[in-house]
Amino acid sequence: MTTKPEPGSFPWQYVPRPGRIYGAATVGERGQIALPAEARRELGIEPGDKLMVFGNKVNNSLVLIKADIFESFADFFMTKLGKLESSAQGFFEAFTAEAMDEETAPAADAAPEK
Repeated sequence: MTTKPEPGSFPWQYVPRPGRIYGAATVGERGQIALPAEARRELGIEPGDKLMVFGNKVNNSLVLIKADIFESFADFFMTKLGKLESSAQGFFEAFTAEAMDEETAPAADAAPEK
């Protein structure tokens, strides 16, 4: 079983290489499938592991991702998004402060008041 990485660091080494075909699975009457043994072995999928199921209705496809790996990706993404949000907030505050200074500063070509 894979160990969960620290938030903010996505374990790219766990992402399978694209194009790998492990075999076929038949959907039973209750909608259950059995994952091929080689896939379980190579991807570290063990009994009790949770899998996220994503689908694309346009091309009738499903993608299974181990929940802990998906959670690691979500943590990584949210950490980066938080940093981006912080940077954007800092830029916004600096920009609005500069605009406020320009509005309140006397114009350079205006005559001084007497």
